[in-house]
Formats: sequence, structure tokens, C-alpha cells
Amino acid sequence: MQNRRVAVLAFLALVGTGTAIAGAPFTAVFSGTGRACSGGLYVRTQTIEWNSSFSICKPTRYSVLEKDLAADHGRITFRLDARSRQCRYEVIEAEQISTYGWSVQGYQSLEAYQKRALPGWRHSPRDERMVLSCPMVRLD
Repeated sequence: MQNRRVAVLAFLALVGTGTAIAGAPFTAVFSGTGRACSGGLYVRTQTIEWNSSFSICKPTRYSVLEKDLAADHGRITFRLDARSRQCRYEVIEAEQISTYGWSVQGYQSLEAYQKRALPGWRHSPRDERMVLSCPMVRLD
């Protein structure tokens, strides 16, 4: 009887730990590759920062628009609460493509992110529709 109680308590402790881990905020450090994407993306518990060759997004608070990290190829999308003067992107989407490899996209507006799948939107020559797509490596 005593062994059964210990087993039940151990099981409940593990279930509680799994729930705490699942609810933990996403944090990560990414390093960009290539000329336009050199720099880093830093996702902290309360701020996000993305510095690249053509855009400097200083640390700012953010909200998570979408999050699916359960699969091997997770995806998470952030909306910056405020942009620094040299920051070109309001929405940042990160999608895991391999163990350490991620594809990170920067959208200039929430509208651009929401309409990204519409025909003619993503590859439009209009400036407000330009998307920065960066291959990045997760360092942590």
C-alpha cells in the first residue's frame, strides 16, 4: 500500500512538471547567415530583439500571435508591441526546419503577415509587402 502511494505521488509530480514545462515561455537565441541576415534574434521571456544588416529592432515587449511547438518542426509568431526607429518589421515568424535550422520571416505589418498566403501578395514589388526571409541557426 505504501509503495502504491509513493508511485501515485511520483506520477503526479511528473505530470505537474510536464505541465509547467509546456506552459513555459519560449526563449531562444538565433544567429543569422548570409549578407542580409547576419546578426541575431533574441527571444527573451518579456522582450524580443532582432538585429540584421538592414534592420535593427531593439529590445521590445511582444505578444505571441501563433504557437505550435509540439511537433519536431515547431512554429511561433511574434508581434512587436513597439518598433525602434530602424526596425522594419512588426511581425516575426520563426519556423523550425531541422534540428538547429530555423527559417525566420520579418513582415512589415500585421496585414502583410495575415495576407502572406494570398496570390501575388508575397512576391509583390510593393515595399509594404516586402518580407525578409532569413535562414538562422538556433544557438541555445
